[in-house]
Amino acid sequence: MKIMANSFKVDVKGTKELANFLKKNKDLTPVKKIVAKHGASLKKQTQQNMNNLYKGHYEWKKGAGLTMVSPTGNTRRSVTNTISNNGLTATVAPQTEYFPYLEYGTRFMAARPTLHPAFAIESMKFANDLNKLFK
Repeated sequence: MKIMANSFKVDVKGTKELANFLKKNKDLTPVKKIVAKHGASLKKQTQQNMNNLYKGHYEWKKGAGLTMVSPTGNTRRSVTNTISNNGLTATVAPQTEYFPYLEYGTRFMAARPTLHPAFAIESMKFANDLNKLFK
């Protein structure tokens, strides 16, 4: 499972359990199902986090002064979940250019992390599901 935007990545490499599983089972369908399930869940949780945190911003408008502008939902709608590597990799990434500013903040704006918190939770669930499969 991978995340873009200054990338977070979970790789399962070199574990004895994985090696034993692959020797016994040439069919990786259960692993692919886990990857797809958690990729979709990561996308959904990221979008829910965006709904909760992105409440709009202030802009200066001539004659009106500082005015609250409602969010468009563009970043939430831009989140993609791409399955690759023959079903063994899920890449979840918002596609707007300004997403890193929202996630990490700037000197003028506080960070509003949405992807990293979702990833922290989902990566643990992903690892647990893989561990259950290998036992």
